Amino acid sequence: MSSPPPQSSSPPPPLPQSPLPRHYRGSSSESDCPSSLKKQKVDEEDGVSSDCESEQPLSPLSDISLPDWDIEELMEDLFCPIDPNDKKVDKSVWYRYLQQICESEGFDIKDYPGSGPLTTIYPMTKYLEYPAEVEKLKVYAAKALEQYNVNNGTKYEVDRILKVNGEDFTFYITFSVKNGEDEYFQAKVVRDIDKSLDFPIVRPRAKGGLDI
Repeated sequence: MSSPPPQSSSPPPPLPQSPLPRHYRGSSSESDCPSSLKKQKVDEEDGVSSDCESEQPLSPLSDISLPDWDIEELMEDLFCPIDPNDKKVDKSVWYRYLQQICESEGFDIKDYPGSGPLTTIYPMTKYLEYPAEVEKLKVYAAKALEQYNVNNGTKYEVDRILKVNGEDFTFYITFSVKNGEDEYFQAKVVRDIDKSLDFPIVRPRAKGGLDI
């Protein structure tokens, strides 16, 4: 009968250590638990084994104190103009501006408070002073109107650009059309980086809107 192979006298390799500090590792045995968290041992016959209270360590961020911000002052800054040439206006103007954008989907802005953190869409009145820009807007409106004609079986043509509001690469154009009688239309034109155009909104101007 052969004898068992001799056992190696070299110690076993150490277990891999967690890269986290000790106080971030989960407690795997009673020896890892602080004494204040150990449960009192009871006989195994009672079916209850000793373990640690399941308490998570506090985040190190809990000791960081936040700046003493003045919320009212921060809110007030939202209504302050960014452009030094703009004057600060009453909050009611801002409220009307935001309401008009919401109700008209960006096409009709009667109360413009100026540039500020809350400004999103703004009137592009200077565009209408340059014939080249007006012609470009006519091309945008014509392409949008072509999409509308195909979808609705109509033959509208662009007449005049009446006003335009802007937001980055988006134009909110209000224009008149020719089709036997004058009508007003609205087109939201999105110019992509590759200079392609999208027309999320093309429609007759809603009745009862703000004066053009």
